[in-house]
Amino acid sequence: MKIFKAAKLSRSLCLLVVFMVTGLQQLYAQEAFAPLPVASRPHLQATRVTGPINIDGIPDEAAWNNAPVAAHFTTAYPRQGDKATYDTEVRLLYDDKNIYISARCDFPPGKKSLQVQDLRRDFSYSNNELFEILIDPFKDPRMPVMTFCVTPYGTQMDIMHYADFSYDYKWDAVWQAASKIQEHSWTTEVAIPFTSLRYPKNSTEWSINFARNIRFIGETNGWSPWPQAFSETQLAYGGILTNMVPPDANFNLRVEPYALVNVSRADNNKPRYKPEFGGEIKYAINSNTLLEGTINTDFAQADVDKQVVNLSRSSVFFPEKRQFFLENSSLFSVGQNSIIQPFFSRRIGLSDNGSPLTINGGLRFIHQDNKQSAGILVMKQNGDTTENGALFGVFRYKRSVSQRLQLGAMEVLRQNFAGLNQSASVNPVEVVDAFWQVSQPLFIRGMASYSGNSLSGQKGPAAFAEFNYSATHFFIDWFQTAVSKGYQAQTGFTARDNFINTQPTLYIFMHKKWFPKNVQFFSPQFTADIYHEASSGKFQEASVVVMPLQLFFTNQSHLDFSITSSWENLTDNFQPVRNVDIAAANYHFNRYEFYGITNAAAPFSAETRLSTGGYYNGRLNSYYLSLRAAPVPQLSLVMSYTRNDFKNVGINQVSTTTHLLAPELRVAANPKMLLSAFYQYNTDARNGSLNARFSWEYRPLSFIYLVINSVNNYYKTPFGIPQRQQGGIMKLTYIRQI
Repeated sequence: MKIFKAAKLSRSLCLLVVFMVTGLQQLYAQEAFAPLPVASRPHLQATRVTGPINIDGIPDEAAWNNAPVAAHFTTAYPRQGDKATYDTEVRLLYDDKNIYISARCDFPPGKKSLQVQDLRRDFSYSNNELFEILIDPFKDPRMPVMTFCVTPYGTQMDIMHYADFSYDYKWDAVWQAASKIQEHSWTTEVAIPFTSLRYPKNSTEWSINFARNIRFIGETNGWSPWPQAFSETQLAYGGILTNMVPPDANFNLRVEPYALVNVSRADNNKPRYKPEFGGEIKYAINSNTLLEGTINTDFAQADVDKQVVNLSRSSVFFPEKRQFFLENSSLFSVGQNSIIQPFFSRRIGLSDNGSPLTINGGLRFIHQDNKQSAGILVMKQNGDTTENGALFGVFRYKRSVSQRLQLGAMEVLRQNFAGLNQSASVNPVEVVDAFWQVSQPLFIRGMASYSGNSLSGQKGPAAFAEFNYSATHFFIDWFQTAVSKGYQAQTGFTARDNFINTQPTLYIFMHKKWFPKNVQFFSPQFTADIYHEASSGKFQEASVVVMPLQLFFTNQSHLDFSITSSWENLTDNFQPVRNVDIAAANYHFNRYEFYGITNAAAPFSAETRLSTGGYYNGRLNSYYLSLRAAPVPQLSLVMSYTRNDFKNVGINQVSTTTHLLAPELRVAANPKMLLSAFYQYNTDARNGSLNARFSWEYRPLSFIYLVINSVNNYYKTPFGIPQRQQGGIMKLTYIRQI
């Protein structure tokens, strides 16, 4: 098979990486440390209470005074092993329904030291002052870690982390939190229902850790220390919670119905009103097993995609933003984002151009324990005037062969219904994969896949592998992907067809005592992105990026300069933007880029990217500028602008300019009531779009939404595509935990 003809280049780069790993590992290995024995880790005794705990951010109930304290936090970043700059004290209580956690987080006088970007739920970890709770009731590194974060303003974030370094950022548990800012400290109280947790029967000891991001000095510290090369989610380094007597798991059902009214209008036609009803139901069979059902699934409140002007030959990868598909998504995620994924949930309920398709309903089954994970997803969607309806089935199984090795398999089936002058067809995709934690800093993962098509008879293999080594002072990553000419994953994503991709990356993190105090790291970087044609082994393109200057500052500002050399072998004409046609030929050009971002959590911040140099047979100057004003966390305004100036590019030596303008406004009365508006104007796509959304969380995870969407096409649209589309949605959701 010709799919691996490009092995010589990959082998040479691999030898280079191995050489660098060996040398750097010997230089810096002493700074990482192994997890301590359980008996040597910090322990915290849970205290049972009988009286009520009021979640108001002020831990003034008498029970808190009688609870043992977790204190003496240790810095993980930027100075591993140092005493935390500001003290944190944590206490833990529980009763028959909830776990209660309080924290007192010291800081210097003045609210300016508390840097919080805004009050949205599921906020950015790195850009906000926060207190974090990490829980693994199974005391097993192979099990998911449940993470709960809260800011000084009471904003909440919850994440599910997995052993293979994947995570569910949009996992939403039902829990409460409130915070109170005082003169020299901020305090927080958290109540987590046992029904929102997974834990083994008769468990009395849990793995737990507490962490804090002190944003204004760029410090991350925690109760039970972990190496800087890893994250606090590695609870092999966590402390031990003792004296827990959780209730036996009872009937656990969560009902999430919704009702909405959709108003839409195209051009000058009369408005159309459409009421809709649907929802989800989640039944926790036990602490490891979850069964979910959805009917008439709706995503009206999901964030819209940010437009881009794609200057490369690969497809743009837009991440999934819909809540139902984000939950437990890591179990079904195999491959590499933006390169290859045999299953990509955005292929369900969205047409090729991103328009929503009606999802009639579906079922999802999830089981996870310390030995195995299994998942089943079945969904049915209707078609529209451009795409037929389809039935989807995804079957996933993963097993822990040992503490460090996981093996898995996945089957993805798509049945396309007949219509639009097309016959019915089935697209099966088989996948086997593995994850091997060779040592604490090194993991290797990979997959092999095969697809078929009952209608065309097209079939072929694909493969992917990653080598990842993370140490305190360096990071090495290597992606290798091969997709054959016949491989077709209609419910997946590939950057292009018939390709071999090689992506090595090396970061070096250096800190010297003579560095200025506000410089955390000097981090030179090397990356490469190389494509060959899989069927012939012929070279297609390569870009090599050398970043001799990259500085990280204590306030999380960042500055870098890079040089990119590109080689392109075009076998077909290529049109990156309107009116620019690049002829099939061989090209070589260099580009130079400056990037900088100031403290993103400060009241006023800026981000810019300036690049110049060759672009195929001409020149291209690109400019990106984003200005952000957030004088208080309740108000933020972002103005982003992207400009591309083409000079004498393409067959006709075209000189043209594209503009992309994107202002965004966020206003919050409190963490439960928010208003956002996002407008995009794209001269290349010749359209402007507005998305405005009001949300009120009137009870935990129950919302009222008001959404307005408007799209204007500034060109004579083809038949069937409106010049102007407007829509409004009022939606009520309700969550009931039974």
